[in-house]
Amino acid sequence: MTIETSRADIARFRQQVQSGGVRFDPAAARQCAEMYDNQAEQLMNLQQQLESVSDPKGFGGFISAQQLQAGFGHKARDAAALLDRYIEAAYRMKEAFLLSAGLYEEADAANAAALRAVSSRLPR
Repeated sequence: MTIETSRADIARFRQQVQSGGVRFDPAAARQCAEMYDNQAEQLMNLQQQLESVSDPKGFGGFISAQQLQAGFGHKARDAAALLDRYIEAAYRMKEAFLLSAGLYEEADAANAAALRAVSSRLPR
């Protein structure tokens, strides 16, 4: 399963929620939303760890060592950037569950968090 497939599945779920085809009890929706909120937090922690190693040191002065150092740094930055999409997906699921219970203000906050995840790496 790719992130693109997951995003499409999330969009379909959200459409079903918006059309009234899926409804959850508020307590159940909040419980599901909390699971996705926890997932987003874990992903953000992982992202911070990756960013902290994106400029590795100690590879030595040889050209090949510098190339290796740059390669590892690049991979860490790419992985951290990719996690934005997974963080956004977690917040979108949280939003959909909250919408399914008519918890619109909480869903709006989840939507704002998803937008922040997406915009955090957009070129300025």
